[in-house]
Amino acid sequence: MNLNHLIYCNEMMCICWAGPTEEVDASESTPLITPTVAATASSKTLIIPKKSGKQPEIGLPDETQDHVEVKIDEADTGAAEDVTTVSATASSKTLEILKSIVYGGLLESLASLSVVTSAASADATTLNIVALAIANLIGGLIVLGHNLKELRSEQPKRAENDTDVVVDRYNELLGQRENFTFHAFIAILSFIVFGLVPPVVYGFSFRESDDKDLRLAAVAGASLLCISFLSIAKTYTMRPNKYLTYIQTVLYYVSTGAVASVLAYIVGDLVKKLIQKVGWFESASNFALQISKMNVQQP
Repeated sequence: MNLNHLIYCNEMMCICWAGPTEEVDASESTPLITPTVAATASSKTLIIPKKSGKQPEIGLPDETQDHVEVKIDEADTGAAEDVTTVSATASSKTLEILKSIVYGGLLESLASLSVVTSAASADATTLNIVALAIANLIGGLIVLGHNLKELRSEQPKRAENDTDVVVDRYNELLGQRENFTFHAFIAILSFIVFGLVPPVVYGFSFRESDDKDLRLAAVAGASLLCISFLSIAKTYTMRPNKYLTYIQTVLYYVSTGAVASVLAYIVGDLVKKLIQKVGWFESASNFALQISKMNVQQP
């Protein structure tokens, strides 16, 4: 049996493989196919001899031998790179959307929850509570627009500890600066949607029983659910390596919302009792009625 031959052609970049020369019965064996790959500067050609009943001879293929040529264009290899680029762009766009939603909705969820709970603790009517929350939301839109404009005008700064690292707060909070209009639209929309959750839930839940405590429980549940979702999204944009970071972030913001709502309820109730005791903000008719009652009670 002869040794296999491997022939390198540097100029034509051809690789030819020739099998053993041992004679084998054609009826008992499968004919061998000798592939030949020829590469040029612009394309690659795969040359496959057609099947025949005989084994190909050792050495270079004859010019008269029939071949099947498959031409592979190297330009097609750029398709994989295009797919990777599109995937990275879509991922970056998704992160920017999540950042904008978190920027506009997270703090407003906490603020709106506190406003509703404090107003409800002061025995305000449902209409007054909803109106107060919506008024607070409109005022917050002005503050949000100012913060977005200020954040856009803020220039990247070097870190205090490391002079080689440049910190861009806009990129950390929202994304690329050239997408400012898109970021502002998503942030404002998120601000409105999540800011309306507490007053809408309070106004349209338990309307038949008109139970203030049940309404406050529904508001707290809906708001804390929104806060949990936004805190998870905020953690996702940070790309943490551990799931423990998600749990810590969710617990931090949920506990903050719970504590803020409880404090708002307690403060609202105490302020209501203090005002009633002092007698502030009472109409003249009520004040005269209280004076008359005091005169009647005297001996």
